[in-house]
Amino acid sequence: MIKYKKFWRISSMDIQGNEFLKIVEKIKPKNFLEIGVYTGVNARNICEYLFQIYNDDFKYFGLDLFEDYNFENENEIAPFTVRKNKQKFSNPLKHIYYNIIKKEQLNSEKSVKKFLEKFEKNITLIKGDTKNTLKDIDLSIFDMVYVDGGHSFDTVYFELNHLLENTKKNCYILCDDYGHKEAKGVKTAVDKIVKEKKLKIEIKLNRFASILRY
Repeated sequence: MIKYKKFWRISSMDIQGNEFLKIVEKIKPKNFLEIGVYTGVNARNICEYLFQIYNDDFKYFGLDLFEDYNFENENEIAPFTVRKNKQKFSNPLKHIYYNIIKKEQLNSEKSVKKFLEKFEKNITLIKGDTKNTLKDIDLSIFDMVYVDGGHSFDTVYFELNHLLENTKKNCYILCDDYGHKEAKGVKTAVDKIVKEKKLKIEIKLNRFASILRY
């Protein structure tokens, strides 16, 4: 079984990372879309795995606001570990390395691109609000979509509606933080979409919600 790696960066995953990769391993997507790239740790794990099975014949698209995130919009649940000019680490060595020596903002587009440069031929990073960026992407190519961007009801509901209308029927859609007590908008949006479109969901670790259309 493949193991989730944090690559000495900030990640929102803990033991759940291995469960996430088990899902990716089951689907074996050749073309992957991630909404909410954060510091790129998920993206790197995904690309490392897809490279093992497809060599260079895979695509990864990542959508994020990156360093332009508006941390005043608390409805979207800003990651507390990465704040503009206030990047926090529990490990003091990471603080010294990233904040003092390198002065590197890990959720910036520049930092993530550098972190993923091993797969630069395979990846596309798109900066901006999904309400604007999603419509410019050919969503029909994707085999799996991971939704972990803004956590407000409006954002998640828009993204899921747009994805369900524009991806192929067997595209696997996975939402993060379904059971997060501070991100109730995610659960509300997922439940509303599932009810409206008469779909089913499968919950794992009280965190991941798979939206099933088939």
